[in-house]
Amino acid sequence: MNRLKISTLLCLLCISAPTWAMKSDTKQPIYIDSDSQQVDMPNNIVTFIGNVKLRQGTIDIRANKVVITRENAKSQQQTIMAYGQPATFHQIMDNGKPLDGEALKMRYETATEHLKMTGKAELNQDGSNIKGNIITYNIPNQRLVAESGKKERVTTVILPSQLNNNKK
Repeated sequence: MNRLKISTLLCLLCISAPTWAMKSDTKQPIYIDSDSQQVDMPNNIVTFIGNVKLRQGTIDIRANKVVITRENAKSQQQTIMAYGQPATFHQIMDNGKPLDGEALKMRYETATEHLKMTGKAELNQDGSNIKGNIITYNIPNQRLVAESGKKERVTTVILPSQLNNNKK
């Protein structure tokens, strides 16, 4: 039983410690390329459709569709929804390591820095990964929760080299 507790602790350290996002990313401008764009000004919604590429600092999101919503025209708080088969993201962490993810749907709240990935969700870093139906990540608190589907299980793979790196 102790070995299970130690393995679980090492797993959490391995997954949470390297996933600190580049602090400068959220201060960078957002660049979006797409096949088409629709603007709903009264509701503060912009929809990008077709081969969408969103970049902000080291963040790179690829999707079939991205919808950005603001509470009001003056608000800096946004909700970014990305949809794809799958939608993917890539980001370089403060430690220089890349973090890659994919899901059928991603929701990012800029005000709370909360990411929710739904539908065949997967996070990968340094060969280790987490797979589940839903993965939520609270970036400021570094809290990650992975949930399975009805007949599925959450799968985590940790490379031995990462366990050894955490012992140092």
